[in-house]
Amino acid sequence: GELMSTDLFTVRPNDLIDLAANLMEWRHIHHVPVEDDNGQLVGIVSHRVLLRLLAQRMHGDSNTLVAVKDVMKSDVISVTLRHTTIEAIELMQRHAVGSLPVVEDGKLVGIITAYDFLHLAAELIKENAANELPR
Repeated sequence: GELMSTDLFTVRPNDLIDLAANLMEWRHIHHVPVEDDNGQLVGIVSHRVLLRLLAQRMHGDSNTLVAVKDVMKSDVISVTLRHTTIEAIELMQRHAVGSLPVVEDGKLVGIITAYDFLHLAAELIKENAANELPR
């Protein structure tokens, strides 16, 4: 809960994938959670999915409209506010994912990404370096 981002931008399953791509570009993010009309987390769209779709479009019909539901990952690995930072890191490593939506009662409350852990690591390294005694 301490590391997660709560300034979230989400899409709906029936939105066009172009909306998710534009959100990623505009907000400089690599993952967009997908919520249904009741605010329940139902999937996630990653930049990897967009790259795959782009490659497919280059070899096919680039005018085809694609809905988020057609390319989102629906078996989302997520955490709750009760998970520890170590548990979140281990989940991300075990499942090779770059983000973990944070949910409470099925509702999205935040997202934690590999970038958040990189930022934490940098802060800890700086703190450790500042605490070292000169020799």
